[in-house]
Amino acid sequence: MESSLWAFLVSVPAEKQSVAKIGILLVNDNRLAKIEGLKEGLERLGYNEGHNITYQVLNGQNQISELSTIAKRLITDRPDVLVAAGGIEAQTLKELTATMENPIPVVFMGTLSPMSIGLVSDPFHPEGSLTGLNNYHLELTPKRLELLHRLLPEIRHVAVLGDTRVPYFQQTQFNIQETAKELSLTLGMYTVSTHDEVAKAFHQMSKDKIEGVILMPVFFLETSTKQVVELAIQNKLPVFGVYPSDTEEGCLASYGTSYKAQGAQTAQLVHKIIRGQRPKDLPIETPEELVFSVNLRTAQQLGVHLTPNVLSFADQVI
Repeated sequence: MESSLWAFLVSVPAEKQSVAKIGILLVNDNRLAKIEGLKEGLERLGYNEGHNITYQVLNGQNQISELSTIAKRLITDRPDVLVAAGGIEAQTLKELTATMENPIPVVFMGTLSPMSIGLVSDPFHPEGSLTGLNNYHLELTPKRLELLHRLLPEIRHVAVLGDTRVPYFQQTQFNIQETAKELSLTLGMYTVSTHDEVAKAFHQMSKDKIEGVILMPVFFLETSTKQVVELAIQNKLPVFGVYPSDTEEGCLASYGTSYKAQGAQTAQLVHKIIRGQRPKDLPIETPEELVFSVNLRTAQQLGVHLTPNVLSFADQVI
């Protein structure tokens, strides 16, 4: 019976079906580009807002302590699919839907290592009612160190800027230390959780003769890029970021998948759930597009000269 229903659903064009209700939870404006990508992706699949799909978007405006209360409002309206903009939102929705008799499916629009942060234990067969996109930003941290080294091969002392509050901190340290050894680099680990600590960290980097900085993919730094860039320019330190938007904001370079691309890719998962598939039957996806982005204006401000052959294969040059 279930397979017959599924066969019927997939044979019906999206525009002929009833209106799908999508509830979206995001923690701040930084992730609005994910929603833009999601809507564009679903539109390409035949969903037109106000016609056969509606969106309710609730924004926590950085008030993390209020996120659970906001999420409950989304759940009360019983959307067909709950969409989490990132890891914090996904964890909130997972906790709230876990005790429901008929949990609403949850799809996350890109979070780093959903296994490491406890969203799922098996990426191929996600348990419960969650699935989504692993944006690979944790796994790519060693690659960012390698690319920084290749862009500026004279650099030998690199700072890794992170946050001890995240569960994968120790794991990332091990992975990046192994890469540093292979490249004959020395690393300094600097952890921050407030804006004051960011300023102190850069002051200490100056004392420690640091020559470059790698940003770890953590929520706090995601919301502090402007401050990091200002301090980096003041201290003449090249910073390698996570997202293409980091480069646009003034980091020297970045390597990862953009917010908009994450949202667009997630649209496929949302579409499949609307059509009747269950989250546990949809494996966690990995990025379809990774962007190596370089900011030449920042390089000029820093007075650094980038290796031409490495610059030549950048996907985006500002």
